[in-house]
Amino acid sequence: MVENPYNRKSNRKRLGTAWFSLGSAVGLAIAKFIVGVLSGSLGVLSSAADSLADIFMSAVNLVSIRKSMDPADLNHPYGHGKVETLATVFQGVVIAATGVWVIREGILRLVAGRAPDSAIPGIVVMTAALAASWFISRRIRKAGEETGSSALVADSVHFATDVYTNAGILGSLLAYRLTGWAWLDPGVALLVGVYILVVAGRLLLSALQDLMDRGLPEATVDLVKGIISGHRPMIVDFHDLRTRRAGSEKHVDFHVVVCREYKLEDAHRVADHLEKEVQQALGNAHVVTHIDPCDLECPGMDHCLRVLSDIRKLTDPPERGEEPAEGKEQRSGGTGRSGGIPVV
Repeated sequence: MVENPYNRKSNRKRLGTAWFSLGSAVGLAIAKFIVGVLSGSLGVLSSAADSLADIFMSAVNLVSIRKSMDPADLNHPYGHGKVETLATVFQGVVIAATGVWVIREGILRLVAGRAPDSAIPGIVVMTAALAASWFISRRIRKAGEETGSSALVADSVHFATDVYTNAGILGSLLAYRLTGWAWLDPGVALLVGVYILVVAGRLLLSALQDLMDRGLPEATVDLVKGIISGHRPMIVDFHDLRTRRAGSEKHVDFHVVVCREYKLEDAHRVADHLEKEVQQALGNAHVVTHIDPCDLECPGMDHCLRVLSDIRKLTDPPERGEEPAEGKEQRSGGTGRSGGIPVV
């Protein structure tokens, strides 16, 4: 296994986004509390109290991401990536509980025929909170998808539930002022609650499957297979390809079959190049190869010498954002390469 420099960039972005999430939650809670005290609106103060849960969730998320970045040790040889997945499960449970609470409140209000509070301060605060939560959710989700962080994606979903609930409350308040229909508020709450439950269910299912070491998506596995196959004829074959995810980290291991006449140095050079190229393609990934000797009939010394010559010309694949060497060669009229591998 080789060290991947992409991990450091990914870790900085994950940790920075987690701090942004916590700071945003604290800022929203303070703003709602101040407006609630100044306006005397119980609805706004209730929303400020709800934001305390957002602070707690963001703090849990920050701690889990920080812990998941700890290096592997004697008792955790595969690292601490699943701490992040456990935090995702926790957030999924809390989001589901939020959906249940919203549905419960909707049913109670529907039965009681209770009209919504249409105070102007409430409408103003809900509008501002909706816009802020939407921006925060989008930014956290983008970072989560770029770094593969399930905890950040879950955190973005948690902020998104505020968008759904605030939008539902705001819409019902405005509709009630226009129509006077008291059932709109609980009716919208029921729809929002069901949607939150569906989103939480998907989040929990994905996290639980990661805890059970589900393989990476088929498209990702096909990408890895293509990279390995692109190293032929320097490799003869490969088998036992396995993939899984632990938090934001992807784990890939496979056996690569090489000519039994290769020196250990040459076989290791091919395996090392494979690991690095797969890492560059997947980002935050740990890649491990096992070398097996070929048991097929040798194609001949001339073929082996040509392949060995190509192996010894291998260079490290370019980092993300860096132009591949083959692109420069093609523009300068040099011979083309495929995926950084010489064509035999």
